[in-house]
Amino acid sequence: MKKHLSLALRLLLVGGCLTYALWGVDLAGLGRALAAFRPLPVALYVLGVPVMTIMPGLRLRFLLSGSIRPLTGLWACLIGLALNNVLPARLGEMAKALYLRRESGASLGKALEAVFWERFFDLNALLVLGVAVAALLGQGLVLYPLLALVGGVWCFLGLLRVRPGAAHALLRLVPFARLRLFAAEMLGLLQSSLRPRFLCGLGLWTLAAWSAYVALYALGLCFMAGLPWSWPMVLTVFAVATLGFAVPGAPGGMGVYEASMVLALGWFGVDRDRAFAVALAMHLLQYLPVTALGLWRVAASGMTLRELRAGTAAK
Repeated sequence: MKKHLSLALRLLLVGGCLTYALWGVDLAGLGRALAAFRPLPVALYVLGVPVMTIMPGLRLRFLLSGSIRPLTGLWACLIGLALNNVLPARLGEMAKALYLRRESGASLGKALEAVFWERFFDLNALLVLGVAVAALLGQGLVLYPLLALVGGVWCFLGLLRVRPGAAHALLRLVPFARLRLFAAEMLGLLQSSLRPRFLCGLGLWTLAAWSAYVALYALGLCFMAGLPWSWPMVLTVFAVATLGFAVPGAPGGMGVYEASMVLALGWFGVDRDRAFAVALAMHLLQYLPVTALGLWRVAASGMTLRELRAGTAAK
């Protein structure tokens, strides 16, 4: 019953977002906007999508203390993105951890700790960027749930640092002995990482990774789509689109991404035909190469869906 309700809500969300994104769009105008994209900028944007993944891959290398090659970090990121694009429930993050465990020789707990820090600092970066954009434009971005989530995790990490015994006492609430052992390992790993040098280093790597993301959006919006150059526009569209990706919906953010882009571009006077064309092009040109490369690497590595399910059950 719960699964059916979740699926129905997701479909309702995707349908509502697609209705909003397509509302008032003229198909002839959409066709003209898509035809205006030139081949060279499109090719550079497609090339920029995997290149952009280099910095997040290097961040994973930092999180695993240099125990993987830079290329391994890049492949791990592409695997995670690709499987998140085609599978529900963010299973790409588990696949990323399994791939990192296999390539680095680390435990599953250590690999999942790296994924946790990666995702948590991304949420922090999104919150900071969202607050900055909201202040810059005077737009009321809905950031309270994100603020509550990020603040709650920081409070728990502070408790783990200052009163580790109290944090570990919460393990009594975890059902099943095997799951408690895994959670205890994770808490121990997180506790050992709560050092200023580590957190500052991770902050700098996150800044580098997000600078690469913003550069990709600048390339897509201002070079490929030919929109007037504007840092406020680039940062706003990136922030709103990323917030859209954070909303549980269809794999790959289909529908939610397009609605987010149309909304944000509308704040800068871009008409709906052109805004939807830009959103559709950028989404597909991110989705297709990342998914193809990531799935190819999954097949080449020998990872199977059974292994992914076993890894998930091992938690």
